[in-house]
Amino acid sequence: MVAMGQLDHHDNPLASFPSIKAVPRKLPVALSSEQVARLLSEPTPDTVIGLRDRALLALLYGTGIRASECAWLRNGSVDLNQLTITVEGKGGHERTIPLNPELAEVLRIYVEARGPALNHAPFFRSRFGKPLSRGGVYERVRTWGQRSRVGIPLSPHRIRHTFATHLVRAGVGLVTIRDLLGHRLITSTQIYLHVTADDLRTAAARHPISRLLDTIKHLIAPGPLPFQKARPIYGSG
Repeated sequence: MVAMGQLDHHDNPLASFPSIKAVPRKLPVALSSEQVARLLSEPTPDTVIGLRDRALLALLYGTGIRASECAWLRNGSVDLNQLTITVEGKGGHERTIPLNPELAEVLRIYVEARGPALNHAPFFRSRFGKPLSRGGVYERVRTWGQRSRVGIPLSPHRIRHTFATHLVRAGVGLVTIRDLLGHRLITSTQIYLHVTADDLRTAAARHPISRLLDTIKHLIAPGPLPFQKARPIYGSG
């Protein structure tokens, strides 16, 4: 009201109130590379379901797509020749995401074991041939997270955080990560900046200065010290 000129700032009853700080945003917890490797190697490749779940986990980590985007992924939206997938994100916005060649190979093995399907058919199907629902994606991720003993509760959203965190550590810019994640605003992606700050602190702690710098605290005399020692005057006396 003060800003709109409907109230004089001297009459503002909230002028003396302390400013209200926003609740600190909880930072996402990401898996380590070792945990991801353990997770991806857990599904056995001796059944179609095992190959499907291995492809599902690899796709979530390799692209950072949401659980809903994964569940609604259609067979015609996966181009293993051009190495891209096209997903429909929030608000009906489509985006095309490139695939790593190794990830594409994992998807190709699953497709060959699953058999051909129409373009509008779901890419991931249940054991009964029905589309794998969003809840089904969550259940598969949670189950394999427990079996692989990664040590933390696992969800598709946590894998999405891991995807973005590992890209930041690899030096990928926030704008690129924003486009891959399908964020509308860069402010949604800036939460991953904390990764760089943490890595910088870790690097500083591991700096060899900690081994090379002598500790002289025990040599300092107790009590106040002079600002500096007087220098001798050369050539006197």
